[in-house]
Amino acid sequence: MCHRCDLSELLLITTILPFSCPKVSSLKRIGPHNYDILSIIIGSLLGDATMEKDGYGSRFAFYQAKINGEYLLWLHQIISLLGYSKENIPLIQSIKGIDGQLRYYYRFRTYTYSSFNWIYDEFYPSSSLLGKGVRKIVPKSIENFLSPLALAIWLMDDGCKYKNKGLKFSTNGFTLKDVKVLASVLENKYGLITAIHKTGIVNQYSLYIPKSNLKELIKIVKPHIHPTMAYKIEN
Repeated sequence: MCHRCDLSELLLITTILPFSCPKVSSLKRIGPHNYDILSIIIGSLLGDATMEKDGYGSRFAFYQAKINGEYLLWLHQIISLLGYSKENIPLIQSIKGIDGQLRYYYRFRTYTYSSFNWIYDEFYPSSSLLGKGVRKIVPKSIENFLSPLALAIWLMDDGCKYKNKGLKFSTNGFTLKDVKVLASVLENKYGLITAIHKTGIVNQYSLYIPKSNLKELIKIVKPHIHPTMAYKIEN
C-alpha cells in the first residue's frame, strides 16, 4: 500500500498537538509521529541526510547540492508545514572542497525531539562509544519503515540511471553487510531483484536494479517522485 502525504490531515494533527512548537523543550517533544514523516526521515537517512544528538533529543539535517535545490525546498516545505522545522526558506551555503573549489548546497535541520532518539540509536548504535562522525548503519528494523514513500525519497537522494540499463543506488557509505540487508528487504518486501556492484573503491558498493525490474520499481515510487527528479525513472 502506498503511503502518500495527506497534508491537510497531517496539518490538522500538528495544530492540535503541542510537540511541534519550537519553544517546547526537546525532552517534552514526545510525538506521536505520523508514518509519512517517518518515511521521509528514514528514506533520507538511507541517502544524504544525517542525524545529530542535541541535549536530550535528536534532530535531522537535510542536504542537497544547489542543482537539486527545488527538491530540497519541496522537502523543507512538507517538513516545516508539519511543524518539524522552522518555516524560514533554506539559503544557499558554500563549502570548499579538497580540490579548493567552492561547492554550493542547501541545508536545513528539524527541531530536536526526544522521541527521535530511537531512530538515532538505530542508525548510529555505536555513537556513544566512538563519538561524532560515526558511520551510519542500516538498522535491523528497516523493512518496517521502507514504505513506497521512503523508497522514493531514497531513490531521489541516491538513485541514478545506470548505463541506460537499470538504476543504481549509491550505497557507498554502507558496509557490504548493510547493502545485503537492503537488497534482501527490496526482494522480500517488493519482489525487486538486485545486484551488488563494487564501485572501484575499496569497501564501497552500490546496489543495482536491472532493467527487467524497473517497471515494477517505477510503479511503486512514481506517485511520490518530485517533478525535478522524474528524470531518474524516465526512459
